[in-house]
Amino acid sequence: MKNKLTIFLVAMLTAVLLAACGSDGNNASKEGNQNKEAKEGQEQQTPEVEKVDPEKVVAKVNGQEIKGQEYNEMLQQTQMMMMQFGQGGDAKAMKDQTLNALIDQKILSQEVESKGYKTSEKEIEDYIKDIKANYESEEKFEEALEASPLTMETLKAQISEELALQKYMEKEFPETKVTDEQIKEYYNQAKEQSEAQKAEAPEGEEAPENKFPELAEVEDQIRGQLEQEETQKKLQTLVEDLKKDSKIEKLI
Repeated sequence: MKNKLTIFLVAMLTAVLLAACGSDGNNASKEGNQNKEAKEGQEQQTPEVEKVDPEKVVAKVNGQEIKGQEYNEMLQQTQMMMMQFGQGGDAKAMKDQTLNALIDQKILSQEVESKGYKTSEKEIEDYIKDIKANYESEEKFEEALEASPLTMETLKAQISEELALQKYMEKEFPETKVTDEQIKEYYNQAKEQSEAQKAEAPEGEEAPENKFPELAEVEDQIRGQLEQEETQKKLQTLVEDLKKDSKIEKLI
């Protein structure tokens, strides 16, 4: 169940923690300098969005309040993710994206709770152990957590919601099936793109000699990717359907 990724939570927070860790660990100093230069360029593209009072109600979903503290945490996560992947945008778009993500998250949380799906403390602790496995030591994990927009309390809360959502999906969603034809199509497109990139290498610069993997080597990865994409589509459709019967108030 833990390997199934959904739209908002654990996938993002794991990346945020890893991003917060920066070039610590096994990275060479040269790689650290390159990462620093890349991040400096990314920071220039990432818009600054003003945080709000932690106690301010920023939105209501079916009467349940979303407060500034949640908004500020999600905003910082969004900014860190955009920096990590070099994405730009304007301040208003980021503000809207953050608020909409929180609203969608709340709608899903209400749906999951209404169907009785819950997460145990043991499941949360086991998931945290999985996240910690990405770090050299407990100390490195604590450093990354401190540098991130999350606290241990909010980390546990997000994991709790995510795992409950996964239980909901396993029971309420039909099984996602990916055909061999879909996998071959995805593989062929990726191979064509790789060959095109090699052909477009600047004059005097040698294209990477990395051999493109055979289909059999990456078939399981492609299947997992396509299953994840289909799951996210189902979740987004569910959210849009739930919104039709939801009372949503945006207050910022």
